[in-house]
Formats: sequence, structure tokens, C-alpha cells
Amino acid sequence: MRRTNLLLSFLAIVFFAIGNELIANIPGGGTGTGANVTITDNGSTVTLANGIVSIIITKSSGSINSINYTYNNSGSTTNNPLLAGGTNGGQLYWLENSGSFLAGPFTETVVANTGDYAEINLSYASPSSGVMEIHYSMLRGSPGFYATPILTHRAQDANIYITLRPNIYAGSQFNWMSVDADRNKLMQVGGGTTAGCPTSPVENYLWTSGIYQGRYEDKYKYSANLASLSACGWSSVGVGGKNVGLWNITASPEYNPGGPMERSLMCHIGTTILNVFTGGYFGLGTDGTLLSGELWGKTYGPYFYYCNNVSSSITDSVQASQALYADALAQGAAEKSAWPYAWFANANYTPAAGRGSVTGKMVIADSGNPNASASDLWGGGHPATDK
Repeated sequence: MRRTNLLLSFLAIVFFAIGNELIANIPGGGTGTGANVTITDNGSTVTLANGIVSIIITKSSGSINSINYTYNNSGSTTNNPLLAGGTNGGQLYWLENSGSFLAGPFTETVVANTGDYAEINLSYASPSSGVMEIHYSMLRGSPGFYATPILTHRAQDANIYITLRPNIYAGSQFNWMSVDADRNKLMQVGGGTTAGCPTSPVENYLWTSGIYQGRYEDKYKYSANLASLSACGWSSVGVGGKNVGLWNITASPEYNPGGPMERSLMCHIGTTILNVFTGGYFGLGTDGTLLSGELWGKTYGPYFYYCNNVSSSITDSVQASQALYADALAQGAAEKSAWPYAWFANANYTPAAGRGSVTGKMVIADSGNPNASASDLWGGGHPATDK
């Protein structure tokens, strides 16, 4: 309780000191008011927009090369392209094993378009591998959007091993990475030089100049248990920064096939934000092999891509980055409180009315460790509660 009170006090101080750029943390962010959510078909692309965030989705691949964020910046309106134009300017794309679910091209279907809520479905049915759907959803007044991939393996489908993850290259404007309290720092994203380490794994290299000169770098330094993180991402802060953040927020770890205590990559150098659903990292997704004719389906998410900002007058990179990160964590708590989401209606997603609970008593009788405790027990992707 003391830690919770301290966090709430810190957040209150942050909001008071910085002003009204940080918004109240409700599921989906924002206030639920404002412009209608719209869907615009541009031919090869489709745009989802609500006056705060607009995303341009490439129909053929499901990728997003443009996220534009419009926000109040110290009393004036600022339009900031968080992703723009591809890898160097920023891109969200989907990566999986070649020649299966993501072979495409995808077909777009409008699922909902009410003004309060909009959702599109990009789907592809492979002749012999399965069906993949990518759902993008947006709420009125929300500074972000949701993504929900759904995979189906049918009776006619062949053997397949599933590897699936959405990747973001957040672009060159971002310079501060926040994975957790220990991996929360200014990063060398340009200007530094590196050298390979021939006697170590290929991912490892040495900084030969820059702010981390003399230190080794590799992407595995920024891995974490899937259940331990509700928010991770990058900020653009300090002198020359935009004082904005882009975050991957997960409301529940229940759909991770390796279990909530499984470990995987989160963020790493290259302004990368990962959401690894299945793959070989740390043994994650070892149940990803589907046999010929096996009937199987899985929904990953919905999970939230969140945009936030603080006043451009703040030039201290630590102050700005920590305010943005604290707000992202608060948004993660808000998303968790709303799980399962009532607004996402899909036959492959079980709503609250279709879920139940299990009560009982777990007893650990270990003669070798009489002090063993079930305090870290998880059941069905959720931590057990002490009652």
C-alpha cells in the first residue's frame, strides 16, 4: 500500500508541475469526447483518425508508416509525425515466418464505424497455412489505437511453426528508452561508432565513441518477463527533443503462449519497440507448432499503442522522460482495469460475461523448503489473489 501511495503522490506532483498536457488516465486515454473517429479509404491505404491521432495503414501488408499525433503544447496545437515514411522515419510492421500467415495481400473490411468507435480488419487466407486477421481499432478522444492479430489454423492446413511479432522502428526523433526502472535511460541513437566482437554472439558489439564509449551493447540486455511490464517505449526529450512518447501498453499477459513469466525482448537500440507473441527468444512460444489438420485459433490482444506529451518548455531530459514514463505506467494500469475490453466484439475474443473465476486453496508442503510460499502463483495468465 505504501508503494502505491508513493506512486500516486509522484504522479500528482508530475501533473501539477507540468500542466495539462498529460491527460487523465482512462482506458484508451483521452476524455471520450472530441471529433468523430473516421475511416478514410485511400485506395492502397486506409486512414483511421480521431482529431488527436491519425494512422495510415498499408492494406497489402498491414504495416503503418505514418502515426501523426496532434496535441496541446503549452497552449498551442502541435502536429507531430511520430512515424513517417518507413524505417528511418519510423514504421510499424509485422514479422513472422516466411510464406505462411503474412504472405498477403490482405483484404480490408470495415467492422465498425460509429463515430465513437472505428475498427477495420485486414485479413488473408492462405491456401494451406491458415488465416491471419489484423484488427486496428480507435476510440473517440483517444491519443492512440489498438491492434489485435487473430490467427486461425483450419482442417485443410499443413504443418506450420508460428512466429509472430509486430515491430516498431520509432524513428530518429526518439532518444530515451524506458523498459523498466533499471532500463530507463538516454540512449545513443546517432553519432556514436561501434565495433563488432568476433568472439561473442553477433548481436553483441562495443561502443567505440559516444556517451557509452567503452561499453558493450546488445538487444538482449533489454529483455523482461512478459507479465512484469504494462508499458514500455521511447520518448523524444531534452534539448532539441519534442517531449513526446510512444508506448506499447499491454492490459493482460493471458494471450502470451509461453506464459506470463516467459521472457522476451521489449525495446532495444535502434529505437525499436517489440511485442513478441511467439518466437524462439528464451524458449518463448515452444507450443507454436501446429500439425496438419489441427484446428486452432488464437487472439493476441487487443493491445494499445499510446501517445503522450509534456510541455516543450521542459528542457531537462530526465524530468521530461520520467513524467512521460510515469504517465505511460498509469495508462497501463487504466488499461488493465478495463480488461477484458467491452468494446471489442469478436467471436474469437471472450467478453467478461463469458468468463468465470476459480476459488480454492493452494498448499505447498515442501519438506526441503518449509518456508515455500505460493505468493507468486499465476493461474490462467493472472496473478492469484490472497484470500
